[in-house]
Amino acid sequence: MKRAEARVARGAAAVETALCMLVIIPVFMYAIFLDDLLRHMLDAQETVLSTVWDYAVSDYAAKPEGGEAFAGFGQTQGLARQMYCDHESGVDSYKANPPECDLRSMHHHQELVAHACWMHPEAQQVQCTVSQNAVGSYGVTLHAAYMSQFNRGGLIRCSARSGVQNYLLPTTFLQEFSQVDLAKEHMEGDVHDNAEKKGDRSKDTYYLPKEHIALVTDTWALTKRQSFEPGESQKEEGDLYARVAQVYTNGENSGYTQMQTAAQTLVTQAISNKLLSPTLALAGAKPGDDPTRVSMSIKPQNGAPTQLINQGLGAGTYFNNEWRDWEANNNEKTQQKRGDFYMGCQKAGQC
Repeated sequence: MKRAEARVARGAAAVETALCMLVIIPVFMYAIFLDDLLRHMLDAQETVLSTVWDYAVSDYAAKPEGGEAFAGFGQTQGLARQMYCDHESGVDSYKANPPECDLRSMHHHQELVAHACWMHPEAQQVQCTVSQNAVGSYGVTLHAAYMSQFNRGGLIRCSARSGVQNYLLPTTFLQEFSQVDLAKEHMEGDVHDNAEKKGDRSKDTYYLPKEHIALVTDTWALTKRQSFEPGESQKEEGDLYARVAQVYTNGENSGYTQMQTAAQTLVTQAISNKLLSPTLALAGAKPGDDPTRVSMSIKPQNGAPTQLINQGLGAGTYFNNEWRDWEANNNEKTQQKRGDFYMGCQKAGQC
């Protein structure tokens, strides 16, 4: 009698287990699917976030050098697409084995359930644009002329969108009890081929929310270190001298146009009155001798913020920035307030 009851109990347990498996297994599989889906969403966010911040540290305004695959603003975006063509940043050899960006390679599609792809019709690899007039434009002609010539910064917007397909979950489950599909259509075969199919993809593709992020950046801070002494002029395209001269000699600068005429008149009168040598002329004179040309002095600070300037019969030492500005002295006060390890300085007080 006891053996019969034991067999009945074991049989009931087996039936209960079998019935539970009908629910537990799909629920377990669906949890894995949601985990894959969440990871793909985070990967898409990383792609956009990483790319837009790359523009804050890369000199994308510099002219491309030989051998570069991309040029100008698109260089940073292009390198980001190379990095994230396999949807993650962990494996980036850029070599043939494995070929991360080979459209026919399936090595980066190793997920158990959900596979993400940039190649779906409504998906989009990371794409960035820059609007120079979206921020910082004052509506002043002189300012606009400077921005159009030198500024490559502005409001940078980056966006991306990924599509995900189901490669494990059954589309339907226990239809006798529910008419709601468990997942979108189950896919088989090549992920890239499936992604590139035309037509309505609402039945087989989960389109993740489009990720957007924007950053305001200014390329002024991306220029090389500048060093000029009085009498020196432009050394290379777009250097600090060229930028100052663009504002100083601009036709919209009424102060310059008035001074230019007055300076020429003064020199002409002084020569005619024999106060100056007849050989003196503004045309061709060095900056400093010719007030119509920019004369500037700036040196990278190394120790005291001073610079030795040749003048007259000797030389004098001057501050080359507003370190000492009468009662203000803002730069000096800022330096005094710095901690010993300011901005990650490795040696106390030496940065």
